[in-house]
This record gives sequence, structure tokens and C-alpha cells, in this order.
Amino acid sequence: MHLTKPRRAIALLAACAATTVIGAQSKPPVTLADYGKFETLAVQPRAGLSPDGRWLAYGINRSNRDNELRIVAVAGGSPKTIAFASQPAFSADSKWAAYAIGYSEAQEEKLRKQKKPIQRKLGLLNLVSGDLSTVDTIESFAFNASGSHLAMKRYAPERKDASDTPPPLEEPPAGATLIVRQLSTGRDMTFGNVTEFTWQEKGSLLALAISSDDKAGNGIQIFDPESGSLRVLDSAAETYSGLTWRKDSSDLAALRSKTNERREGSSNVLLAWKGLDAAFMFDPTAPSGLPESQRVVSFRRPSWSDDGRAVFVGLARWDEKIKDAAKSTAENANGAAKDSEKDADEAATVDVWHARDVDVMPRQKINARNDRQRNMLAAWHLESKRLVPLSTELSERAAPIRHHSLAYALNWTPYAMDRTIGRPAADAFLVDLSTGSRTKVKERIEDQYFQASPGGRYLLYLEADQYWTIDTATRTTINITNAAATSFIDRESDATIKQKPPFGVAGWTNNDEAVILYDKFDIWRVSANGSGATRLTDGAADQIRHRYVRLDPDEEFIDTTKPIYVSLFGIWTKRSGYARIEPGASKATPLVLKDMSITSLGKAKNADVYGYVTQRFDQPPAEMIGSGKLDDARAVATTNPFAPDYAWGKSELIEYKNDRGERLQGSLIYPAGYQQGKKYPMVVYMYERLSDGLHRWSSPSDRDPYNPAVFTSLGYLLLQPDIAFRPRDPGVSVADCVSAAVKRVIAMGVVDPARIGIVGHSWGGFDTVFLATHTNLFAAGVAGAPITDLVSNYGNHHWSGGIAETDHIETGQQRMEVPLWEDLPAYVRNSAVFGINTMKTPLLVAFGDNDGTVHWHQGVELYNIARRAKKDVVLLVYGGEDHSNRKKANQLDYHRRIVQWFGHYLKNEPGQPWITDGVSFLDREQELKRLKTQKGT
Repeated sequence: MHLTKPRRAIALLAACAATTVIGAQSKPPVTLADYGKFETLAVQPRAGLSPDGRWLAYGINRSNRDNELRIVAVAGGSPKTIAFASQPAFSADSKWAAYAIGYSEAQEEKLRKQKKPIQRKLGLLNLVSGDLSTVDTIESFAFNASGSHLAMKRYAPERKDASDTPPPLEEPPAGATLIVRQLSTGRDMTFGNVTEFTWQEKGSLLALAISSDDKAGNGIQIFDPESGSLRVLDSAAETYSGLTWRKDSSDLAALRSKTNERREGSSNVLLAWKGLDAAFMFDPTAPSGLPESQRVVSFRRPSWSDDGRAVFVGLARWDEKIKDAAKSTAENANGAAKDSEKDADEAATVDVWHARDVDVMPRQKINARNDRQRNMLAAWHLESKRLVPLSTELSERAAPIRHHSLAYALNWTPYAMDRTIGRPAADAFLVDLSTGSRTKVKERIEDQYFQASPGGRYLLYLEADQYWTIDTATRTTINITNAAATSFIDRESDATIKQKPPFGVAGWTNNDEAVILYDKFDIWRVSANGSGATRLTDGAADQIRHRYVRLDPDEEFIDTTKPIYVSLFGIWTKRSGYARIEPGASKATPLVLKDMSITSLGKAKNADVYGYVTQRFDQPPAEMIGSGKLDDARAVATTNPFAPDYAWGKSELIEYKNDRGERLQGSLIYPAGYQQGKKYPMVVYMYERLSDGLHRWSSPSDRDPYNPAVFTSLGYLLLQPDIAFRPRDPGVSVADCVSAAVKRVIAMGVVDPARIGIVGHSWGGFDTVFLATHTNLFAAGVAGAPITDLVSNYGNHHWSGGIAETDHIETGQQRMEVPLWEDLPAYVRNSAVFGINTMKTPLLVAFGDNDGTVHWHQGVELYNIARRAKKDVVLLVYGGEDHSNRKKANQLDYHRRIVQWFGHYLKNEPGQPWITDGVSFLDREQELKRLKTQKGT
């Protein structure tokens, strides 16, 4: 039969399509045996560039934990590769790179079993010659300002605990050997018993705190490696700490301990040297010092005022020793008192939980160390020899205002109980550094949005959806955003507190003239005196979010007289990149903007060399290096060179609407080797809004239980939908949004509606159990550490943080807005356990029995109720694990069971015995014995 031209064309296209499918199928999908070698890119600060921009340091992290550090010339060439290395640092002259060298996961586990310390090495790479060297047992290291010398501190000897006596309140740190190497010659200078060391920010001097066990030779020494001179600034049989150079100067401050036999711990004498010549000292225990019940603490490092006239320190109570009181009691006791003392050895193990406790008891226990170290800010004026307290309460937060003789203080005592239920507030004060006198400048502000401008001219705060400034000189308060033709508040936020969150503050312009604020899409320059607001970008037109990129981490001000860089992100397109705003321009000029993830922009400190990271779901991460134009960047660091050898999935953006008509999106990832026209099983992974991760690369791993690349390599579609929550209806919101997203994919004809599973962890676990008990769309569900009952959980605790769930449920992710008794029906209708009687979805639930985030009894509650209702549910309990599995064996086990669960219910694979019949305690005991026998243990 002869074909006409149109038919021949159609046949040719069909043949090409068939060839494409066959070609795609010729690549194998990734298998479990392949997972280990897959890589992610670990980017260092400043994009990992050396100061001169000629070298790049980056980490390669593998799924099997065989990680490494690579250092490569930007111009090209083979990289230097160091196994298990991290924390790279370049010398200021870009001639050297130093890094920490650790151990493999297996080596670390072996050392732990042998109860040996895990002590890292230091690696040193000569970037000129390419020579590598190592130094054993180095805990910390730092180059000096010029890059000519490297200080390396060894680990301190481990202290032997000779008794059961608790350690003192402030145990002096143990000294260790410090090595200072002259890099050009390799010559070392060694110092013993060093507890602290710090280089000048600009200059060549190294300050050392020396402390030995017998306190002989303790003191502060200054070493000049250029001349080789060593100078003792102070010495005494005390502990020295808190070495602090004033920025860009030779002024040094420190603390020297001073004890009182009747007091716990120690106070500290204040020491300072101006130019290392003029010496200043303040003894807080002297008659003209502090009250005997107060002390200067060592756990708050001293800090300098900008002008060098004051040093800021921390004050706290100085408690009497308990043993002194006990001794006094014993000396005057009769026989009955001695019996009481004997009984005291068997004191009751009781905690008193009181309704008036500002922090609930679990929170108090977790914060005990921090609470012991609470302190109040004070200013030591060197010339007048006065120590002026600036705080009035231990719970108050105070901070000096730069370039001014003022501090600000935030006192939340009047609102302490409100803060514990997610409604933070504080009163703001200005405090005079010279006298400590204070003036209340604002009452009941939300202190998380409060800040001082870097030049100290203004205080900035948020109130009633507007930003306000307080002039620190005149105390004038001005609404600076009321006249701006935009909103700097995210009014679309589903937060259940009165003040919706702002989009954020980028920084301040020179001399505090203006503050740089964000609205939903754009960057604005808003005059700090309220005289006007100017939009610097034009992102709203194309729905592209613009955000300032801080390329210099040390900058104080944003200099709008010079070009500034901004990140770009299309909130609907998911395109990303960077742009530059030229001085005086009314919009940003895009430099790179693509349908991929482009992040982590950094700049070499002393060169016009820039780096950023690109990736897509089907394109492994790469570090791109180029000029300030960015569009000329090329890949210098790449990952997963073997990825093209495998069939891989692709990501696609979908759109849908919930019942309220809100526009929502989701990322849909197609299975590896996808064939058009075929319907696949699908896994839906949930949390909150996930579509922004459309282009994120995923390295397959059996240590990550919900890994996207694993699901797609196993032949599943993976849907990650956005969920828009509304107050008091978190579960209902999940059902509304996720069902709409799933129906959208079903309408596309790519998924088998009878083979859809759901999975999530923590808050995503809540999503899963609610959908499993309140919808009939899903053939199987997997929920890790889910909240299953808002009613019973309302009176629980977030045990890791110690907070009461009354806070978390009303103003946190649950968004219930009001307490249980004000809307009990809402708590009931949004709880999975109250829908179990109609549940049809087989459900796998996993918990660690030491979960400090969601108490594992939430899983037990669902399991028992579902078991009573004769529903298909399996509960996995991992002994000793917290909110997520940390032990390798448990990570592998959970991953395997998820694969088997979905394989059975979504692919009709035979069910494993643990799925169909369960595993008894005795059977599991025998299984463990067999495993031990196989391993020869």
C-alpha cells in the first residue's frame, strides 16, 4: 500500500515518537544499589570563593555519607579532593586553604563504641604549589588578618570525673596547646594551656588566655608573629576569659575571675587596654563596686562601644553557697535535726507545676542552663571608672545603640503570660549609658519586629500594619509607611495572630536616612523621617518577587549610590535568578532569569568574581562562576556526572483552585522513563506550600524516607500540592486543597485514580491522617509523627521546646485561633481520630518513642481507636528515636517499609508478612537474633 505525503509524515512522526520512547526506556531507572553515589552540592559562604576569586571550595555530600571537600582553580584544572573534610577557609592573600578533616560514618560509630573521642584533623593546602599537609587533633583554627600565619588549637585533655559530685556552676575551661604557623616557612611557635585565642581584625597581633590546672602562669599574653615578640599583659592565679578586640584597633578587653568562698561560682574583674598601653581595671567586689549579691559573669563576652570609651558586660545574681548554710545548720542542730538531715538524703522526686508559672515546668527544665546564665547588660566607663547597670530585670533584653550614648531595652514582664500563648509583646525603653536612667518610648509592641538603625538615629517597630520610627534624639514617633502606595504586611498570611507578619526589612541606607523595606514583590526606599517612599523595583507587573542580596556580610549600610544585586523569583512561574539595580534607576535590570532554581549568589571579597548555584529536578546542582554581569557564568563545580546514564523524572507546574476559589499550585514530578498515555500510580507528599520547590534536585537516598527521586525511580508520579489554611479548619483546609490538586492530576489522564497514596511527616503527617480518615480518594497512607487528635493534644507539650501546645495549636501551624472550650466542634471536626469510623484508607503510622515534638501517644491513640474500629492500620514505634530517625538502621528500616507499603497497596505487589499479619514481639526477638548471628556478633 502506498502512503500519501500527509500519511507518510504522520507515520514518520509516529516512528520518531516510538524511537524516543524506546530510547528513554533504554536507560535504566535508579535502583537501591545506585543510591549511595548520588551527590548534593554544599556551598560555602561567599559562594566558596577565595578573596581573589581564583579558587573555589565546595562540598560534595553523598547519599552514602562518603562526603568530601573539593578545592579547584576557577580558571580550570583538576580539583584537590579531601575525603570527609569541611569548614574550608581561605587566607586573606588567597595563597592557602585550611579545612577540618573528619571521619567516615563507620569510623565515627566505631570510635563511639570504643568510647574514644572523635577529634578532627586540620588540613592545609598550599594553593601556589598544590602541596597538602595535615595536623592531627585540631579543634579550631583561624588565619590572621594578612594571611601570613595560621593559629591551630588542639583539643584539651579530657577531664576525668573522679566523683559523682556535680561540676561547679562555672567550671573553668581546660587549656590546650596552640600552634601558630608561619605559612611561608612552615615554622611553628607553640603555646601551652591556651583556653582562648583571637586575632586582631586588622593588624598582626594574637591575644591568648593562658590557664593551667594549678593556675601557675595564668594570664593574658600578646604574641606578634611578625616580630616574634611575646608580651604579658596581666597574670594572676585566676581564670581569664572574654578576650575581645575593638574593631579595627589595638584595644583589648578581658575578664579575670575572682572568687568568694561564701558565693557560688565567681565574679570577674574587668580589664581593658587602650592601644595595649593604657590599662584600665574595675573590681566589682571592691567597696565602690557592685552589691555583694551581684557579679560580673563570664558567660557574656565583653563588647566595645564604637568610640572605645565603654565596655559592655553582663551582671547576674551571686548566690550564696548552699553548703555553707547546711554546715551552719548542722553545727547548731540537735538530734531531731540530724534525723531530718538524714531524711533529706531521700528527698521526694517532685516537681511543682503551678498555674502562675510563666514558663511551664518542661520549658523550665530545658531552659535551666540558659536561665542560670541570664544576665543584665551593664556599661563600664573606662575613664570615669564606673559600672552602670542598663537592665533592670534578668528577663529583659537590652542592647547598646551603635554610635550613640544610649541603649534600648525591651521589657516583657507585664505581658509574660501572653507571650507563652503565642502573643508576644514588650515595652520599649531608651536607656542613658552614663546614668542608667530610662525613658519608656513605646508600650506593648511586638518586639520581634523591633530594631535600632545601624547608625543609631532611629528605632524601628511595627504596629497596626505600619512601620514607625522613633528619633532617638528627639523621641519623635512617626508613621513612615502610611503614605506608601503599597502594603508592607502580608495580609494574605494565614497566621492567626492580630498583627499579620511583614514581608521584611532589607537594611538601612547611609547615615540612617532611609530603611529598605519589602512589599509582596518589590523593594522600597522609605525615608526614616516619614518624608516619602520610593519603589526601587518593578516586580508587581510580572509577579516577580525582588529581594536584596547582601554580598558583604560585614556591611552596615546599603549603599544605593552603587549598584546593588537582588534575587528574582516568579511566584507563579517559579523562574528564578538575579538582577542589578543601578544608582537612580526605577527598576532592576535582570542579569539571569531562567526556568530553574538559581540561588546562593556570592562574591569574592577582593575581585569582580561572582558565583551562584543552578539546579532543576532533572539537572544536578552546579556552581556557576562569572563576572558581575552573571550572564557569562560557566559551571566550575558540577555534581552527579553519571546522572545522564539513568532514566529520570521531570517536574511540571500544575494549577488548581480550592472551594474558596483561591489560585493554588503544585509540583507534579513524572516517573523515570515516563511514557505518554500510560496511567501511573501516584504518591502525594504534603506539608504546607511546596510548589516553590518545583526545580529542586533530589538525590535518591534510602536514609531519607520521603525522597522524591526514590518515588519517581520506583515508577510513581509525585505530587506536592500547596495548601491554603484558614483559621480553625486546618484539616478541612487540607482536604479541600489536596483533593482539588489530586482531581486536577486525574483530569490530566496521567494517574490511575485507584492507585493514589498520601505521605507526610509531622505537620504533613497530620495532613495524611486527616485525609485518610475524612476522604475516600486514597488507596494508602504513610504518616510520620502526626498529630491525630487536636482535642487531646491541646493539653500536651511540645517536649523538645518545652512549650505548652496551647501556644502551638492556637497561633502555630494548627491555626486554631481560640482555646479548646471556645470552639470544641472545630477541634473535633479537624481531628483524624473522630473520622476513623468511616476510614477506608490503609494507614501506616511511624513514631519514635522519644519524640519531643509530637508525643508518640498521638500515634497510640489513633492506633487503638482504629484497631477497635477494625480498620487497616499499622503503627511502627522506633525505640529511642526523636521526631525523625537518627540511627542509620532505623532510617533504612523505615525507608524499606514505606517502599513495601506503597508497593503493596499502589502496585499490587505481594504484601510482606509485617503488612498482612504483623510481627509478634517473640518473632521480632528471633529475627534480631538471626541478624546478630549473620553479622557474627
